[in-house]
Amino acid sequence: MTSKLLTFLLLAIGLSSCEKIDVGRIENLNGGIIHVIGHGGAGFQSAFNELPENSMSSIERAIEVYNAEGVEIDIQLTKDEQLVAYHDNKLETSTDGFGYIYQNTLAELKNVHYNNEFYATLFLKESIISLEEVLLYFSSRRIKPQLHLDLRTWLFDSEKYTEDEFLKVYVEKIIDVVTKYNYQSNTYIGSSSKKALKYSFEIDSSIRLMYETENISEELNYLTANNIHGIIAYNDRISIGAIQLAQHNNIRVLLFNVKSQNSIVEAVNKHPEYIITDNIPKLQQVLY
Repeated sequence: MTSKLLTFLLLAIGLSSCEKIDVGRIENLNGGIIHVIGHGGAGFQSAFNELPENSMSSIERAIEVYNAEGVEIDIQLTKDEQLVAYHDNKLETSTDGFGYIYQNTLAELKNVHYNNEFYATLFLKESIISLEEVLLYFSSRRIKPQLHLDLRTWLFDSEKYTEDEFLKVYVEKIIDVVTKYNYQSNTYIGSSSKKALKYSFEIDSSIRLMYETENISEELNYLTANNIHGIIAYNDRISIGAIQLAQHNNIRVLLFNVKSQNSIVEAVNKHPEYIITDNIPKLQQVLY
């Protein structure tokens, strides 16, 4: 049985038992619409998805095959200060490379390939991609997908930069390439680092800022005083009451760690504005 056939059968089994939601009763700051955002593209590698997260094939599948409203990708800075999409701390956990992203140049990373896991075809040879490649692809589309950037602010060469020096270079590089492709209005910068979000706002206030927290009541003053567009929260760690408090204060909510049917139904019933999911078709089936 081929990987594609197996994936189709598994998806069909899952989708056939999906619980439908009365979408007419969803109340949020998007007028009742929940935007479907693919995690690392079409989701992390699994029995349902043979494509590596943050790879171009995974991103293209999310947008072209599944018609997701956008994708979330993880951004790191290379040794030569280029931006690439990669999730893990070290290369060896997901690729045939070694060390950290910041220990390699972009040219070196183009020769690094993702591991083939979870029924992936043996001929799959996905390499690490740059943020510029993603923006070139997105900006060429008639309908512009949302681009959610997860900043990996702790992954830097401490012998080369202080934390503040790194964050300023890192954020400036991100905004430079986003601006190059005129993609500010479709870009969301997400981080648990208040400093990184502050530097982003100082450089370009038009880019939407997303702060990672589930503690809405404790962070409400920060959120409302610092032009934060929304919060990013684990689905299973935030209550409906906390989400409503955020929305009452014009703070949008993005939920993640949404994979199974139960977690999808739970997330939708909390009425967020965005959901990052590893199973785009199942979330779409519940919503539509």
